[in-house]
Amino acid sequence: MRKVTVEQLEPGMMTKKPVLGFLGQVMLNAGIEIKPKHIYYLKQLGVNAIYVHDPRLEDLEVSDLATDELRSESRALIAQIMKDIDSAGEAKKGLAFKEKEIQDIIAKIITQVTRVKDIPVQISDIRTQDGYVFSHSVNCCLLATLIGARMNYETGALKILAAGALLHDIGLVAVPQAILRKPGALTDEEYNAVKQHPAEGYEIFRRSKLFSERIGEIILRHHERYGGQGYPGGLREKEIPSLARIVMVAEVFDALTSDKVYRRAYPVHKAMEMLRGWSGELFDPEVIDIFLESLAAYPVGSHVILNSGESGLVVANKPGYTYRPLVRLLYKKDYDPHPAPYDLDLSRVTGMEITGLVDEYEAPTC
Repeated sequence: MRKVTVEQLEPGMMTKKPVLGFLGQVMLNAGIEIKPKHIYYLKQLGVNAIYVHDPRLEDLEVSDLATDELRSESRALIAQIMKDIDSAGEAKKGLAFKEKEIQDIIAKIITQVTRVKDIPVQISDIRTQDGYVFSHSVNCCLLATLIGARMNYETGALKILAAGALLHDIGLVAVPQAILRKPGALTDEEYNAVKQHPAEGYEIFRRSKLFSERIGEIILRHHERYGGQGYPGGLREKEIPSLARIVMVAEVFDALTSDKVYRRAYPVHKAMEMLRGWSGELFDPEVIDIFLESLAAYPVGSHVILNSGESGLVVANKPGYTYRPLVRLLYKKDYDPHPAPYDLDLSRVTGMEITGLVDEYEAPTC
């Protein structure tokens, strides 16, 4: 199978994976032949891409840090929590009613993440535009838990870390949707409103039966920065709680690799370069090093270009070779279909390297 943007979908293509809404509802089943009405429907729903059948890639399975089922369950939970908080008005008591559900989700997330503790991981979540906040909360939770696991935190600390990451943006219920969805630059007044959300989230959480100071610190401090540039306290280095320093990195990475109303997502390898450049300035160098070692720079399904001019899709990643995946070469130069596609393991050859990434909106679909 291969990932194809909705803009590139053509009638006659066949869906390989179900297309899910952000709450897990099936919008289009696997095995459906694409028709013009489906393309229109997906665009209206804000779906950016789907997975389709490709006979050259029948053995390609796009793995993820979490199953679609767990993602859907987690997104539905955080959506309901934020709805309850918003509905509670000034009392803000809705969070108190979700203690068991939160604990159950966190246990599942820790179990799934620790199963892939020693291999390069990737996020292959496909989102709808209106579900960004919920998907972002779940991705942040998954990535932060991964970092904590690879830093050898014990289970109790991982539970605190996962809870803080999952709930880190609950204060956004206090920010007007017009600001959150604004496609252009924010005014100073609008930006100041956004900057209130960590403190708002902390106050909401403080009033709940779930409150613990260590989880609350994550919610309050996830926008602090290692060099003191963040908010709300302008804390520096070790003044920032250790778990919050982890969530800071996970939160920014997921934001960088997500489509926004004002920009397209950065490719994973580019986001990794950006984080490395900010190490010691905005983020804890130890956290950055461990996180970047955990990732696949070119996730399975990425269309890469080699220095030979050939190109193809990444089909696997190996531990210790972040930037040298197994590539199935499908095209010669200028996207001329290769008469005999073959797999090239960049971890086992010299003189061959990835020099570029084909924009998924411009990649050939056959």
